[in-house]
Amino acid sequence: MSFRRTASYVWFNAVMGATRGLPDLTVVLRLRGALVRPCFKRCGKNLQIASNVEVTYTTHVDVGDDVFLGRGAWLMGYGGITLEDQAMLGPYTVLAASNHTKKDRSYRFGPPTGEPIVLGRGVWMGAHAVVTQGVTIGAGSAIAAGAVVTRDIPSDAVAGGVPAKVLGSKPTELRPSIN
Repeated sequence: MSFRRTASYVWFNAVMGATRGLPDLTVVLRLRGALVRPCFKRCGKNLQIASNVEVTYTTHVDVGDDVFLGRGAWLMGYGGITLEDQAMLGPYTVLAASNHTKKDRSYRFGPPTGEPIVLGRGVWMGAHAVVTQGVTIGAGSAIAAGAVVTRDIPSDAVAGGVPAKVLGSKPTELRPSIN
C-alpha cells in the first residue's frame, strides 16, 4: 500500500469520525467535503458529504464539481470511480468497482478484480441503489431506489429493478407547465 493511499484513507476516516455527531446541515456537508478533498484522485469544488459515508481506495476516485454523497453511501474505489459534475448519491448507495474471484473453490482468498464505474453529469442514484464494476451511467439519468445496476445505462434514462433496466426517459431539461 502506498503512503499517499494510506494517508488519504486515514485522513478520510478521521474527518468522517470527527464529524459523525454533527447534523447534516449544508455547512457541515460542505465542511466534510472541503476537508477530504485532498484524499481523492481529483476533486472539484463544492463536494458535499453526509454522515456515515465510507470510501475505500479514495485515490482511485475522481470527483467533479457540485457532487453530493448521501448518508451511508459506500464507494469501493479499487477499480476506479468517476463521479462527474452534479452527480448525486442517495442514502446507502453502493458503488462497487471491484469483485471477488475464486481460489481453491473459495471466494475468501481469491484475488480481486476491478473495473471502473462512471456516473455521468447530473446522475441521480436513489436510496439503496447498487452499481457493480464496469458500469457507466449516462448523463442526466435517474436510478430508482433499490435498483442493482449491472449494465450500462444511456443518458437521460430512468432505470430500476434487479437487475436494473431502462424504464423510460426524462427530457434533458424540465419545462415549466402551462396551466
